[in-house]
Amino acid sequence: MLLTISQSLDESYATHKIVPDVIDKFETQGLLTIEYDNDTTVTLGNTLKVSKTQLKPAIQFTLNSPNQDGTVEPVDENDKFLLVMTDPDAPSNSDHKWSEYAHWIVSDLQFKSEQASEDSPASITHMLDYNNGVELMPYMGPGPPENTGKHRYVFLLYKQDPDAKFVAPSDRPNWGTGIPKSGVRDWIKKHGANSKLLSVNFFYAQNEKNDK
Repeated sequence: MLLTISQSLDESYATHKIVPDVIDKFETQGLLTIEYDNDTTVTLGNTLKVSKTQLKPAIQFTLNSPNQDGTVEPVDENDKFLLVMTDPDAPSNSDHKWSEYAHWIVSDLQFKSEQASEDSPASITHMLDYNNGVELMPYMGPGPPENTGKHRYVFLLYKQDPDAKFVAPSDRPNWGTGIPKSGVRDWIKKHGANSKLLSVNFFYAQNEKNDK
């Protein structure tokens, strides 16, 4: 079951070119569930309306890595996590001179754990209380310009490098580097190279004047 889920996630990342455009191939550690207030759920490449994604979503992470006895290694209470949202299609899906565009960065997150449903006893669900994290860059909802096609909006959750010293990008385009195609991957390497990518989720959105 877990292998099937992992394979499905890997296929989605490859199909939509999240790998290699945004991240290198990695071992998925679980499911990142993202839901906006209006019951709009992010589901690995679905298309959402811009107007429904302007407020911060509720986010939870379900870890699926049971031991041989069916238990799951708990997250250490001292662990901290990093959440980011990035757009690799700025200013358009054919012109990436502003890619990646940083939409949200929250560091020093800690989990609130809940036991998952009885149907998934080997899972632990962690709610992300980002109000208790350090918001290095405030949330900016999607705002794709007219006639720029669909943009990918990618959420990434990392287990934070204990020695990380994250510094907010100076600007949102190119994650403050001014170098096209520079983004979260380069920023992580610079500020917290030992941070471990746990899970990814993403959706598409386009300017609503271009919606059919």
